[in-house]
Amino acid sequence: MRPLRVSVRNVRGARAAELHLRPFSALIGPNNAGKSTLLDAIRLFYGALAWDPRRDRPWDLTGDDPTWVEISYELTEADLKALDLDPDELAGDEIRPLDGGVLTVRRYLTDDADHRQGDYYFVPANDEEAMVATGWREPPARLGQCVYVPAVTSVKDQTALSGPSPLRDVMLLAFTDPRVDGFLGTINHGLQGLRQAMEAGPVRRLEEHLEDALRPWGLSARVRVGALTDEFILSNLIELTLSSGGNLHSMDAEGSGVQRALIAGLIQAAAQLRSNEAQDDFRWILFEEPEAFLHPAQVTRLAHDLRRIASAGNAAVTVTTHDPKLLSASRTPPEGIVRVHRPGTSIRVTSHSPSQVETLLAQVRQRSLYTRASHTCFKDPPQAPPGDERTRVLYELDPRRAAAFFADRVIVVEGFSDVAFFEWLEGQGLLERLGPNLGFLDAGGKYELHRAVATLSAFQIPHVVLWDEDAPMKVPGSASERKAACRDRCSLEALSAAADSRSTLGAIRLNGTIERWLGVPEEQTGAWKAINLGVALADAYADPTSPVPARVEALLDLIGVLFDGGDLARQRSRPEFAGCLITETLPVCLVNFAAEVASLPSPSCRCLATP
Repeated sequence: MRPLRVSVRNVRGARAAELHLRPFSALIGPNNAGKSTLLDAIRLFYGALAWDPRRDRPWDLTGDDPTWVEISYELTEADLKALDLDPDELAGDEIRPLDGGVLTVRRYLTDDADHRQGDYYFVPANDEEAMVATGWREPPARLGQCVYVPAVTSVKDQTALSGPSPLRDVMLLAFTDPRVDGFLGTINHGLQGLRQAMEAGPVRRLEEHLEDALRPWGLSARVRVGALTDEFILSNLIELTLSSGGNLHSMDAEGSGVQRALIAGLIQAAAQLRSNEAQDDFRWILFEEPEAFLHPAQVTRLAHDLRRIASAGNAAVTVTTHDPKLLSASRTPPEGIVRVHRPGTSIRVTSHSPSQVETLLAQVRQRSLYTRASHTCFKDPPQAPPGDERTRVLYELDPRRAAAFFADRVIVVEGFSDVAFFEWLEGQGLLERLGPNLGFLDAGGKYELHRAVATLSAFQIPHVVLWDEDAPMKVPGSASERKAACRDRCSLEALSAAADSRSTLGAIRLNGTIERWLGVPEEQTGAWKAINLGVALADAYADPTSPVPARVEALLDLIGVLFDGGDLARQRSRPEFAGCLITETLPVCLVNFAAEVASLPSPSCRCLATP
């Protein structure tokens, strides 16, 4: 079993939110965007959080608008058996909640004309009007257990043995071991004689005294001497302590990072032990900001641990995070990322279903093959990139690229040296005019720009694209110049097809590399380009006669106009941008990439590279 989709209506700021989830999913977004609200909605569904209308009901909502949380689960045959759901009955004429192995259940948190607060309902596929009450009033334990770890938590809450906690989960599993169970049976058998003696002696006399006192009310009393149970052992005989150098001490004596790692370790141990049991109960771990208080190296380790929990098959992990490193280390693909933002009073969620992701992948692949074919002017079939598209720029979320998902605005550039240019400016405090949360995304080359733009557009992250043109760097009229022009044109076509006017706010194509445009020396060895550019910028800003600072100011002004809106005509007329492409909206792409790739190789050179 695993959750596929969560739909939330009218829980705090989540008026109409839908999340598509993977075994490991990450909710990202700024503080107060609503990430915790979405996790709390799942807890409300499971009954792990009590409904409080003063806290959870939107204050300006009318009485006619219901509040509910709906979750769709992917079920296996074993899940159906454990849930005691008959697929034949569920596929009858009256109710069809099971659609291709997917079960959808909705819990109403408020009353309306047809539904009672707290009840659960099967939701038939594509037919909300035909919902049928499940008969569940209590939280549906058969749909698994929800374990919540808040961002700021007490380690005592996570290690309590008198109530639900990861440590209690682990310890209860110990009692299912045949050796432990047999040992308890032996002890209880030996205690049977003691119980009989007590019940025949002092206990019986106590009962007689109590019966005399209760006789006027027609009552009697019985005192039972119980067996040695796992509950008794957990509450009275089990204690978790830490040891350092042979000395035992309380967990409270350790720092927040150690306590956080301990909590994560308990959750992982519980999930791993449960996965080895015959009763493979589903557990959904909701972890707020796992990276809190942790050293960067520990963040990586924790990300790997959480990923392993999710891959165990009987668990799902959903985290909120502000850390690109955790997103990268957990190898979270875009379909596992849920972007949460709050442009007004309502929470807005950007999340993609598997079918939407596959469509995006297919489009990216066709554009990639097209731009690769342009390298030989369409004379030779393009060589497909190694591996799946998920291993390329679109899904290759190293911490530097992953940081773009956390930005409010992103500048997309060709390569790392361009990122180094903007990071140098950022270090000098020169980018503040572009916004407080500006990110940079290195696409890995101009022929990969469409991948980066497709990703940012899919998540509706505002961005401006900056790249250079190869053709002006060649001898005018030469074959190499015409080939470069062909490649430039094709990269622009792919970029235009990937752009979304809601989030692609503009594009700038310089007539030459950033170094040439600035007028600073250009290092030819790629490994040293970024360092060379930083040194050149430092020298230029130290020289009061250098024209470089003025050109940088012009470029930043232009980017700011694209982000904020303004007079582009004035920007285009500036001498610094002579021969450059500056546009708010990329041209409409009319290329049928699939058809073009299917027709390769072309019998003639489309760019007229030869006279």
